[in-house]
Amino acid sequence: MRYAVLHRALEREQEAVVAARLRYRGSEAARILGLAQVAYGDLRGLLVGLTEDVLDRAPPEGEWSARETMAHTVGVERSYRANVSHALGRGPDEPLVLTPEGRPQPDPLDIVGDGTAIAVRLGARRAETDEALAGTTEDQMRLPTQWGSYDVDVRFRLHRFASHLVEHTVQCETALEATGARFGDARRVARRISVARAMHERITAPDELARLDEEHRAALTG
Repeated sequence: MRYAVLHRALEREQEAVVAARLRYRGSEAARILGLAQVAYGDLRGLLVGLTEDVLDRAPPEGEWSARETMAHTVGVERSYRANVSHALGRGPDEPLVLTPEGRPQPDPLDIVGDGTAIAVRLGARRAETDEALAGTTEDQMRLPTQWGSYDVDVRFRLHRFASHLVEHTVQCETALEATGARFGDARRVARRISVARAMHERITAPDELARLDEEHRAALTG
């Protein structure tokens, strides 16, 4: 019965994905950032429900724990946003890259608590990114910027949000497995539900999201 509830929840989310995307007419920038949200949904599904001790388990020498990986992941989300915002707003005499003083400083609250708390906090940082950058126009996509030592454009940097999240989702999963974490069938399905939710949560009306949440709660408690 538990698995039937989970799979029906996944089906509800899939139905919402199709309905939302049939209506969606987003810009290229918004669609690129939508890929980042899907990548976030996978990471969120991995993190939710993990206890603090699991996040802090020491990995093999030279590797990061899951919490250390998340500190980097959240920090880069903020750094990428700041760099793209700089590229969009800089004057002709300003440098391509942010000065050290202009870079966001680490916020210890971003990685406090268990996996659910960290996933929620990263979700808030992702929302900040989307609010700041989803309105990027076609002309702005070609503006110059840098990534490391490479000369790139804003379009390239927008695509980096999703690929960076994927990179460190894999790193988190590897660290967790190396320290003995095990993921059962229910958790694996729940992770897919999180991905499906991420595929439409930015483009579905809040009241529809609330209705879906209520249906999921009713199914679990019914």
